[in-house]
Amino acid sequence: MRKKIILTFGTRPEAIKMAPVYLALKRDSAFSVKLALTGQHSALLDEALDIFAMSPEYNLNIMTAAQSLADITSSAVKQLDTVYKKEKPDLVMVHGDTSTTFASALSAFYNGIPSAHVEAGLRTGNKNEPFPEELNRVLTDSISDILFPPTRGALLNIKREGLRPRLISVTGNTIVDAADLISRDERAVSARARRLAEKPFVLLTMHRRESWGKPMEGVFYFLKNYFTAARGLRVIYPVHPNPVVKNAAAKILGASDNIVLTEPLNYRDLIYLLKNCFFTVTDSGGIQEEALVFGKKVVLLRKRTERPEGVAAGFVKVAGTSPSKIRSCVSALIKDSAVKKTFRNPYGDGRAGERITQSLRKYFELPVLSNIRDFMV
Repeated sequence: MRKKIILTFGTRPEAIKMAPVYLALKRDSAFSVKLALTGQHSALLDEALDIFAMSPEYNLNIMTAAQSLADITSSAVKQLDTVYKKEKPDLVMVHGDTSTTFASALSAFYNGIPSAHVEAGLRTGNKNEPFPEELNRVLTDSISDILFPPTRGALLNIKREGLRPRLISVTGNTIVDAADLISRDERAVSARARRLAEKPFVLLTMHRRESWGKPMEGVFYFLKNYFTAARGLRVIYPVHPNPVVKNAAAKILGASDNIVLTEPLNYRDLIYLLKNCFFTVTDSGGIQEEALVFGKKVVLLRKRTERPEGVAAGFVKVAGTSPSKIRSCVSALIKDSAVKKTFRNPYGDGRAGERITQSLRKYFELPVLSNIRDFMV
């Protein structure tokens, strides 16, 4: 009898990073796979599902206007409880560090169902940075039965905390699988994305909750004043749909001739721009990893990173939201943004989905079909 696995997620980044796992499991006749979506970021989620041909069996649509984090978490726990009681899966799989991640693992725990955490072990060491993601992943790791840390560093974090899951495997990050897969075929890239990439540009993304207000506004004012036409570089900013971010961007950057504000891009277009940018300025976790797939440098708009491998490899400069530090990092990259042609990506080799599937075969005491080793750099 096939083992029933439910993959649960609620945001576009989760969908993208879980896609390689979903596709690998679907190819394996030992598993029956279903998707349960909370709809935490429903507007951005659908296009990611379409790109990777993922069709959910459950779409809970938990989001309502002006919801708090407590509302999101409690609603997800309650509705997923109903799903898990009905389906009685052999395993629930979650990814990363969203409120959906923690709620799903918690609901599985309440129902006595084992859970597996993809991208386990990432840590900044400060529960408020990023907020609430750092605490979400710490708690999710503590209640999960299977942990899939993407790197050796993440594995060491798990060991330092004394966690003892039933199975642990270092897989590489699934985002490397996803970005590599999407970048191979550019035929579906939109005309808009191609036009945006015609002239030299820097790719900006910024949306994190801890940056809202003065930190974000300070970054926007700096970018507006720094990236004038005389620099010879435009800034392309796909603006996150959150009203706090949209309003600040429109107010400060809307009239800037050299900063192009766009609607959120689909994943294929975003990867195309990332592949073709001069470098990227971001507060994103995933873009820190995706940039290295294409050998691109990153100015990180956060004080700390749970992904130190990119810093150690010389690709990521941690700037925080201080305009003076951002200026220093940006100026350095303008002088030297050369792509490294030969390097080993510390985040993965594009086989994370395969490693996870074979590890689950081992967990369920099924024949292992591949002798692929853990990812270690």
